[in-house]
Amino acid sequence: MKIAIRIVVGLIVVFIIGYGVLAVMNRPISKEAVHAEIEKHITKVVAKNDSLSSVLLTIYSDQSGYFEQFAVGTKNSSSDEPVRINSQYHSASIGKTMCAAVFGMLVDEGKISYDDKIDFWLEDDILKGLFVIDGIDYSNQVTLQHLLSHTSGVGDYFEGPVKSGKPMLDIISANPDLSFTPEALIAFTRDNQYPIGPPGQQFYYSDTGYILLGLILEAIEGEAYSDILEEKIFKPLDMKDSYLMFYQDEPADIVGIYLNGIDFSSRNALSVDWAGGGVVTTMNDLLTFMKALENETLLSGEAYSGMTNFTQRYEKGIYYGQGMMYFDFSELSFLLGSMTDVYGGVGATGTYMLYDKDKDTFFIANFGALDFAEKGIEELVKIRMIYDRMIVE
Repeated sequence: MKIAIRIVVGLIVVFIIGYGVLAVMNRPISKEAVHAEIEKHITKVVAKNDSLSSVLLTIYSDQSGYFEQFAVGTKNSSSDEPVRINSQYHSASIGKTMCAAVFGMLVDEGKISYDDKIDFWLEDDILKGLFVIDGIDYSNQVTLQHLLSHTSGVGDYFEGPVKSGKPMLDIISANPDLSFTPEALIAFTRDNQYPIGPPGQQFYYSDTGYILLGLILEAIEGEAYSDILEEKIFKPLDMKDSYLMFYQDEPADIVGIYLNGIDFSSRNALSVDWAGGGVVTTMNDLLTFMKALENETLLSGEAYSGMTNFTQRYEKGIYYGQGMMYFDFSELSFLLGSMTDVYGGVGATGTYMLYDKDKDTFFIANFGALDFAEKGIEELVKIRMIYDRMIVE
């Protein structure tokens, strides 16, 4: 899930035009005006981007008293049914935040340590070849912490380069009805990709690593990963609209999710995620989940501090902890120096669950297209430029 944030073009234009325009743009406005401006903006986003069928957005803040939800567009590109605030959608790599949270819970329970070696739970046939560099097998040195923080050195089946055959995105674009098991996804990395380096020596975003984490959770708990999520997160938090896709009782009924113009919302190839991000959810459920993390309802403060220890540099202005990203907007662009930072779960399809601690504000959104991994964050910047103008009474 490569994100390369560019300076927002609109900001550059405003800067060139002059500070007079900036003064107008920064003029305080009412809550009602903020709502109208945001809705107008995301309506334009849907209208101008053929790769989208809808945009969902929630902004919640106890500090400002603002709680508004937006649903613009249709359920999918071939339907006239409007998308709704409670529409279910595929949350992509936000599932990594949930996976990491379960590990934090097990640390709190004393079942594991982040420094535990993964070969204690995973058989040799799973680990074979994944961590071999220059003839040396490092699999017995890889820890849970390495996998959670993307520093294990394992390849990435989802977007990583291949030494033979076609990349995964090309494969599923050509055949959207392919189904994948967790073992098949790991085998793809083993057979078609090289390790990046020895464990602990580099950051490299890896969906393969999170598939391994899902298998480890199954070994620890002795039950299916889908059931673990249900018992550890969904039921305790009453997240009734959330589940691991392909492991639910009823057929999935989600909004469109697009790759190369193909809607994958009802296609088997969405099984390409699993523990790396296969959770179907809603904005309200994600708001509940993120608030629970911040309120220490699920995890102790000590365990959560591991998730939010953003020491790994993803790229300029973006840092990683365990299953969570941190956005330093002043580092992304000097034009964003006054914008407070956010952190949380982010997915490659322009879906995010982010928290601004300074302003006690949650931002939950779904764009639902692979080409919005970057654009989704750009749109967040524009939305926050509107929201930050709000007069707080």
